[in-house]
Amino acid sequence: MYYSKKAARLIAIYSLAAVLVMGAFLVKAERRSAALERAAEVGYDHAFTELSTAVGELDAALKKSLCAASPSMVSTVCAEGYAHCAAASQAIASLPCGAIELEHTAAFLSRTGDYMFYLSRKAAGGEGLTQEEREALRAMSEGASQVSGALSEMTAQLLAGSISASQLERTEDAVADAEASLTGAGIVSGVKAMEDELPELPTLIYDGPFSQHLQRAQPRLLEGLAEVDEDGARRAAAAFFGGREEDWRYICYRAEPVPVYVFSSQYGNEVRTVEITACGGKVLYFGSARESAEGGVAPEEALRTAAAFLENHGYPSMTPTYHQAEGGELVASFAFEQDGVLCYPDLIKVTVALDTGEVVGMEAAGYVMCHAQRDLGDIAFDTEEKIAALSPYLTCLSHRPALIPTEGKNEVLCEEYTCKTPDGRHALVYLNAQTGREQQILLLLESESGTLTV
Repeated sequence: MYYSKKAARLIAIYSLAAVLVMGAFLVKAERRSAALERAAEVGYDHAFTELSTAVGELDAALKKSLCAASPSMVSTVCAEGYAHCAAASQAIASLPCGAIELEHTAAFLSRTGDYMFYLSRKAAGGEGLTQEEREALRAMSEGASQVSGALSEMTAQLLAGSISASQLERTEDAVADAEASLTGAGIVSGVKAMEDELPELPTLIYDGPFSQHLQRAQPRLLEGLAEVDEDGARRAAAAFFGGREEDWRYICYRAEPVPVYVFSSQYGNEVRTVEITACGGKVLYFGSARESAEGGVAPEEALRTAAAFLENHGYPSMTPTYHQAEGGELVASFAFEQDGVLCYPDLIKVTVALDTGEVVGMEAAGYVMCHAQRDLGDIAFDTEEKIAALSPYLTCLSHRPALIPTEGKNEVLCEEYTCKTPDGRHALVYLNAQTGREQQILLLLESESGTLTV
């Protein structure tokens, strides 16, 4: 067929336009596909991290259940474990691996959750744990510890980018033979190893305790104190550190959670930042921007330095509770002690540099929010009777009276029992001073660098 030059030119132009439009469409589709793939990758990574967190919390709940003696505490802890099982199962459902790679883990979570729900309801009716039930919980705890350890290791690799949760999705098409398909590397082989090591079930905390104190509506330490302006706050900062007022440069005023004036100052090779409360001119926080380096200062010496710092700066009767040394610094927690009772809500954390032995930070929010002289009443504990009421799983090592916060933003007087489990771990059991019932249980996670609680 013959085309005029004009028609041929138009056909060429339209063809080129069509090619360009198609190319743009393909580029857009490819970008959209890449974006969707990245979004799916992020979703898978989040789900895997959620799974690891939930199983770790389940592990802690199972260990606490062995430390519980009273039906009410057994019911509370087992209900927590059931909730963590449900969260872990939901995370598995969000992963691309389906029911094959995590088949045994899903079954473990389902059975454990059902059993803990049963025990929670049973304990709510006033029945405690039998020896057989404790053995079942112990076996479940061992299984949860194995799974939690494996998931924690894989999560660390996931966050480091060395493995990807989407590897599971890319292997789904090759799962006709389930066992043969799970011999790959990375997260797939990690999950397979975790599944193989999961034991058969029987038939069926850098901080001290309560460091995440509750925020009160009004800071108790500041009640009745006068307001200070910017100049007054600057004077308070200079007085606290023993320097000149003009050395402190005003940064800003922050209204939440506690109104404070923020200042900074050059101190040698460091830049110090301090927060002074607008009411009363108290130090809420200070920290130093400095190069952290490993040093020769022993943790015990750093702890003594922190205690002397608090004493010299107007914080009397502060007792060290727990500490952790990491990254060239030691962070020590101190609680106020009144009449022999350790008041955990009145918490101050002090940071000491292990290269110079100097105090380089302090966080006093707990002390500012909660500190006051309490009417503790008559403190009398029938120690032998209370020790006998502890879980048979525990051996009591020591005890002392303690005031702890409750979820209802109140405080309750307890006796704190430091106990040892058969596997050598340590736990803190708090018995209510009025009722004698278990108020709280914390597990101690101890390492060379310090102690955590869960």
